Amino acid sequence: MNLDQLQPYLSPNALKFIQEWIKPYPLTLKITRSRETKLGDYRKINQAQRHQITVNGDLNKEAFFFVFTHEIAHMIVYAKFAYHEVMPHGKEWKIIFGKLLVDSLSVYSDDLKPYILKHAKSPKASVGADPNIAKYLINDIQPHQIYLDELPLGARFLLKNRIFIKMEKQKLRYICCDEKTNKKYLVNASTLVEKR
Repeated sequence: MNLDQLQPYLSPNALKFIQEWIKPYPLTLKITRSRETKLGDYRKINQAQRHQITVNGDLNKEAFFFVFTHEIAHMIVYAKFAYHEVMPHGKEWKIIFGKLLVDSLSVYSDDLKPYILKHAKSPKASVGADPNIAKYLINDIQPHQIYLDELPLGARFLLKNRIFIKMEKQKLRYICCDEKTNKKYLVNASTLVEKR
């Protein structure tokens, strides 16, 4: 795999970690356009006995490295255990991903390092599941937007051209009621919304 294609997406000191981590594995990397449903993906290409990782190319450098590290942890877990033996985001993945994050802590900005260390102790399955990580890494906030977590309970907000009312919190999400249909949905606390 030619790692030169990664250089524009990474901080200068990130490449050495990736080179070391992927050295034992036949890997195909695809940098994709923006995808709404995911930032990265890992899969085993059985017929070729290769691994494939995709990462969205529109991420900032720290987010790209974080997502790539997440997917490398999946690859290492698969190579060691295969998914029929362990859960994709189970304890084995959490241990490996946590170790990779701690080992590569120097790649991240000083403001983000405490959150990376905290996240490494108990990694989440998605960036959005950790509001502090999401706010730092996926910080594409526009002037007219606010994080759902920052709105008071009972506030009205616009999300995907629909008006919702913020209700009580359940773990990392809020129950939100669609004003038009009265249906209730769980919305991640770190979702960007427009206040109404």
